Amino acid sequence: MTNGQEINEDEIRIIGGGGKKKRSRRLWWLWLLLALAMVAVGVLVVVLQPKNQTEPLDETPVTEQQTVDAEPAITWLDNVDNSQSAEIVVLDTAVDSMQLQVLIPINTTPELYIGKLSDSDSDILLATMAADIRRDNGKIVGAYVYAGEPLSWGLSKRGYCAIFDGRMTIGVADNSPLFEQATEQGGFFFRQYAAVDNGAAVENNPENAAPRRALCVMDGRYCIVACADRVMMNDFSKALARLGVEEAVYLVGGSAHGWWRDGEGRVNHFIEGNDRPYNKKYMNYIVFRAN
Repeated sequence: MTNGQEINEDEIRIIGGGGKKKRSRRLWWLWLLLALAMVAVGVLVVVLQPKNQTEPLDETPVTEQQTVDAEPAITWLDNVDNSQSAEIVVLDTAVDSMQLQVLIPINTTPELYIGKLSDSDSDILLATMAADIRRDNGKIVGAYVYAGEPLSWGLSKRGYCAIFDGRMTIGVADNSPLFEQATEQGGFFFRQYAAVDNGAAVENNPENAAPRRALCVMDGRYCIVACADRVMMNDFSKALARLGVEEAVYLVGGSAHGWWRDGEGRVNHFIEGNDRPYNKKYMNYIVFRAN
């Protein structure tokens, strides 16, 4: 007796075939939905991606020279001229009725000097006080490195001068790697008020009138420009810029000790009869010795 569930010996029946076919159809739709979802995600990624990641800001290729924070190139000057002897070339000029004296050391070696300095040293063709001295403790104002030895730190003044192996650079910066380089390589470095930065006059707070001196870069050479009259700092800076000075930092002005030696060997003081060396331990000069 059979009830539809029994199987005869000569009969073959496939059991469960209908269930597998239904499950196969469901898996096929599931794979289709997954594929469509992946395509949709890919489209969204492309559409929503920020433009600055897919398109350049401009057509100019990015190079190291275009980096905003790149360290500006440093220009080193030595004032060497094989057609001339070691001397101080002095030029008198005027800018807006301000009488100026330009002193250009030729074939000399610049360096810093600390201590009392006499004008009897015939090898020194030009010398003038460089960094300011504090009134309270007699120490140097601002960062200062003397032959590789750091003597003072501080960023109160943005102008700087660095000297390495007889070559000089002058500039204006809040921070400069030249301080550390001078310490490591036995160089010289000092800070002072900035006077001219990239051809433009720099304004300073001091409002007193006094004789002024500045260490400058002009026409590819370093020089010292002095005014014996009492003038304001900002007026002096403007005069330097109009003179064609590219970079400049102030030197100690007023009646500060300083002189130059002419072609006849005569000593000429910046302030005749009124400049005497101060008796201070850290009194310092920038000097130019004959090569």
